[in-house]
Amino acid sequence: MSRIIPVITVLIICLTLAIIPMALCAKINAANQQTVITEDNTGKTIYLKNGDIFYIRLKENPSTGYSWQLSLSRGLSLLMDNYYSPDYSKKNGRLAVGAAGFHSWEIKTVGRGSQQIRGIYKRSWEEETGDEQIFKINVKIL
Repeated sequence: MSRIIPVITVLIICLTLAIIPMALCAKINAANQQTVITEDNTGKTIYLKNGDIFYIRLKENPSTGYSWQLSLSRGLSLLMDNYYSPDYSKKNGRLAVGAAGFHSWEIKTVGRGSQQIRGIYKRSWEEETGDEQIFKINVKIL
């Protein structure tokens, strides 16, 4: 009997720790109903209403000189443009040197019809060679 109580306590703690992050994420998404676009969505089309806000989040490592250069068509308005450091890549409490973070853009639809977002991942001082990573998404605003 005395061995069962510690095992049950450990199981309850593990389940609680596993459920808390999921609950927090669900709460944030349910409250904001955020549409988040990533590299996995490149080449796809998303459908939104005029006035909707959505987010683009792309992996980025500016310590190498590379960054995303994003261009939006006229029916899209940039509200926010931030880089987030790689907090998740800490090792022994220290930031891993050269680890990538992510870049996030908050965008609002301000026109109707077909719009496009195009991004290129390159060093700002280098000319385009055609070998760069390209991000492209089509936005249909209803």
